[in-house]
Amino acid sequence: MKNPGIKYLVALCAILGLFSQFVSCGAQLYKASLEDDTQDSRLKPGTTASNSEIKTALTSGIHARNGWQKIPINFRVDPSLTADQRKGLGNAMALWEKVVGKKLFNYVGVHDGVHGDSFKDLYSSLNDRVNGHYLDYNWGKTGKENFVLATTIWNYLLSDANTIETADIRFNSNFYLLGDAFKMKARDNLEVVDMTSLAIHELGHLLGLTHVSESEDPGSIMVPSLYIGEGLTNRRVSQNDIRHLQSIYGCEGSSCDVEKVYEDIVFSANNELDQAYNGETEVGGTTPDDHPLNLLESH
Repeated sequence: MKNPGIKYLVALCAILGLFSQFVSCGAQLYKASLEDDTQDSRLKPGTTASNSEIKTALTSGIHARNGWQKIPINFRVDPSLTADQRKGLGNAMALWEKVVGKKLFNYVGVHDGVHGDSFKDLYSSLNDRVNGHYLDYNWGKTGKENFVLATTIWNYLLSDANTIETADIRFNSNFYLLGDAFKMKARDNLEVVDMTSLAIHELGHLLGLTHVSESEDPGSIMVPSLYIGEGLTNRRVSQNDIRHLQSIYGCEGSSCDVEKVYEDIVFSANNELDQAYNGETEVGGTTPDDHPLNLLESH
């Protein structure tokens, strides 16, 4: 893959010691930029705010101090999402819910007959007031560069640029294969992207988090880059990510113990890596078997 914005490396066995969350030996390793995976500014359909206005509302790691106007967030999904893509999205949602110890998302069904390609451009998907997660096979209509893995867009309340009213995530299925990186193989010049890892990052934006620099917090899932390729995942968040989200939504019960939550998430991620490294075909996740996204039939 020779897309601009992607750094190419040859992964040697020794890289496992440096990037313990990756299972790769002698494979190709790509670090994809996520710098352009959010909107520049957006308040309401047809209205905009200048970057300087939006930036005044930012605190470190947060773009919406008040989070959502209402939780849990009702959402629908593109009917063409595969079982593994739905599971990856569900895993990511469950992780963020674990961070705060409360329900953040409420699945209300597929968005019948509506796909990413149904929209004329990037921002028009916000006009229907549905919080949707869509696959775009004609990525050019979004106006984003081909190398962008996904993009999250949202409306702030017109009266409050610190509160989110609606949001969508658009996934680039034109230039990437999205799914379980432990199971998928690259093909047709398309590189594998782990859906859980990518969705954790994008849902962070959807919930109110912004990018942080690698120098500020190298372990943050909100660093604007993601290693992609077969067997490459990052299904975890940092302690700062946990604190940032709890500063917006609070916490309940044992989730208020940041170190314990972090340790549990790291243990789960490492356990998945061990399963994959040992050749187990079904690598575990955090989504319950009866989660609505797992029960949804493929269309």
